[in-house]
Amino acid sequence: MDKLKDKRLWIALVAIVIIIFGGVYFHESHAVASDVPGHVYRYDNSSNDRVLYLAFAQKGDHVIVTGNKQDAINADKNHNNFNQAYQKQSKDATWEYKANGNKLTLAKIKSKNNISQWEYLGILSTHRKFVAHGFNYQIAKAGQGKVNKRMVFQKVN
Repeated sequence: MDKLKDKRLWIALVAIVIIIFGGVYFHESHAVASDVPGHVYRYDNSSNDRVLYLAFAQKGDHVIVTGNKQDAINADKNHNNFNQAYQKQSKDATWEYKANGNKLTLAKIKSKNNISQWEYLGILSTHRKFVAHGFNYQIAKAGQGKVNKRMVFQKVN
């Protein structure tokens, strides 16, 4: 009888661990849409030779993409700062994003026919960072492809 109790105890413990880790994984794989708005993230590009900062709008689909950390942080301080920085950036191109499930899509729009886009896939998101397990890209007038490399977006603020 003791062996039966031990076996049931182990089965219960394993089931609890699976449920907890499964719940955490499910949450992290669906949290990017709620985690990014209103925050600034640091992103090292796929060849690790350039750092970009992304300031996501609190509401809406706009994002500021800059190589200057302080510009991104200042834009994130309030709605007016964000709008001013976005208007300044929009002279060259507008940046928009869409986060859904475990995907994040960034689009750089220069004109109706000149759109570049990066779709980050397999994202796990925590409150400090999110990690994509690869991305698809389509560069206007240059081509498209897929990168199977882990990409880390570290929260700055």
